[in-house]
Amino acid sequence: MLADPLPIDASYITAADIPRISSETNKSVYRLTVSSTDYTVSISHQYAKGRRRSVVRLDAKKIVADPYVDNNNVEDTTSTYLVIDRSERLATDSDVVALVSELLGGVLAHCTNANAVTTRIASIVGGQS
Repeated sequence: MLADPLPIDASYITAADIPRISSETNKSVYRLTVSSTDYTVSISHQYAKGRRRSVVRLDAKKIVADPYVDNNNVEDTTSTYLVIDRSERLATDSDVVALVSELLGGVLAHCTNANAVTTRIASIVGGQS
């Protein structure tokens, strides 16, 4: 089981930890409200036919002014996911950790400064592939 509260290091979330609000056998949920934004982190695992699928998800939700209807508010949401789908027969945990590290750290490995990382992510979010 991961730590409760879940420590995070993100400049856009001003708190240092997100407290756990739910815990099941293969799933934990953490939630924190900062200003008017609700942040929810869920971490889950599914097992089937010799495979394990792990999902780490970060959701952000807030109420904002509707840009189309005066004096009306709407819910604005964004979600990001990391999915690890692996064989439990052949892939070792260290193999999977190395592959995930390459995915997450690969962007950083080819950048000479933090702005390049932000620029690369902004390009992906903008639709480049």
